[in-house]
Amino acid sequence: MNLVKAEQAVLNGIYAGTAWLILDFGLLLKQHGTQTFTALVSQPEMVAGSVIVIACITGLFYKSRTAATVLFVLFLVPQVLRAVQGVFPSTMMMIFSLILLYFFLAAVLGTIKYHQLIEIGQETKKTD
Repeated sequence: MNLVKAEQAVLNGIYAGTAWLILDFGLLLKQHGTQTFTALVSQPEMVAGSVIVIACITGLFYKSRTAATVLFVLFLVPQVLRAVQGVFPSTMMMIFSLILLYFFLAAVLGTIKYHQLIEIGQETKKTD
């Protein structure tokens, strides 16, 4: 992976995180309708989760390895817990989740590779 591909992987992670937020808010609106904001107030963990995801998306703009890893784990853990409990989503949701998981993993790898390539570039400049 070169620098351009690493940056593209991070950008795709930003898009995936945004899609995840839009999907979650859309499902929340579908489920609660006009009572959506009341549901958000009564469940502050949902608000905290959304704020963390927004912070991680912002961190991806700065190529943060921590933000990419937290976003990947934050998406993966609920999926694994649901699977362990025997609750499986519909086929379309499963496919969508796997696509998002792929982009989040690519963002983690992209941020790591980006920082490796930047460090190598700085070391070669110092030796010249």
